[in-house]
Amino acid sequence: MEFYDEKIKALAIEIYELDAEVYKKLGSSLGRVFGGEKDICIRNIMEDLHSRQNSSRIRSELALISNMARTIPDHDTRHDIMVRYNNIVEEIAELPTGFADGDILDPKIADLNTVNLKDRFKTGDHLIICIGRSCGCGGNEIGFALADKLRMNFYDVSVMNEVFRQKDGEEAAQATATFQKKERMGIKKRIKAFKKYHGLSSEDVLFFDTSKFLVEKAKQEDFIVMGRFADAILTNNHIPHISIFITAPEKRRIKRFLEINKNVTPNQAKKWIESEDKRHLKTYKFYTGRKWSKASNYDICINSASYGIKGSIELIIRMLQLDDRVKQLIE
Repeated sequence: MEFYDEKIKALAIEIYELDAEVYKKLGSSLGRVFGGEKDICIRNIMEDLHSRQNSSRIRSELALISNMARTIPDHDTRHDIMVRYNNIVEEIAELPTGFADGDILDPKIADLNTVNLKDRFKTGDHLIICIGRSCGCGGNEIGFALADKLRMNFYDVSVMNEVFRQKDGEEAAQATATFQKKERMGIKKRIKAFKKYHGLSSEDVLFFDTSKFLVEKAKQEDFIVMGRFADAILTNNHIPHISIFITAPEKRRIKRFLEINKNVTPNQAKKWIESEDKRHLKTYKFYTGRKWSKASNYDICINSASYGIKGSIELIIRMLQLDDRVKQLIE
């Protein structure tokens, strides 16, 4: 146990120092990911590394660091930092609380399928992959690891919210509330928010901010984006992309949810997953007019229980290798 704690501490220090190094080399206008007092930041990182339940937070923080690191102008410096970053990600993956722990694979139905994907990108277009996923299927882990494998930037709701917060300040960050429980406001606060955003709800503001962000990024870089109605937003703006939906049988998703959240009962896990799926279905329909999770709305649909997390990543890469630029990315 003592050795494990020392390893966690060493990893936390590495993550903190990597963030500091990226900021030093880049002078990012977005600021540091871990900008507080060093000892407190390291302690918070250690707590996240200790908890399987908090792996999504440390994953998003690492994604922010890697996204910034990839913009470092000097090739040698960028290479050295990305090597350090990749080593950290690999060490975290080996922890009992690591990203890939608690796979979704169901050996009984695992069977490799051969699929094909036509090349739709023209010269000058950036490779953009939009991933939708049902709760508990391992979609976030698949997207994050795929982005690392392809050396592409990764954006999920946490990463984008942090970018919005750092870019526009604390007031604008209020507009990045997720579509979960709405904040209870007094009448004065509601009137102020109404005037500030021209009568739009915080959810609408977030949608328009996200749309603007994705369209701008599509002109600048290759990236992977999780959810956020990205497939519909890019389609409406005539921006080529690949849309993927990842899911798994409910029983497998409940099982994985329980492996991650130790203090939750099977019944609570089932209710949570069903609630999240209904929420996605409702908001996706409201903002896109499409049916969330309907196979015909996506280029590729993957049952992660058939392949597992690593197998799903390999499957996606094999399909993407039909594009010459993807071959160059992974060679």
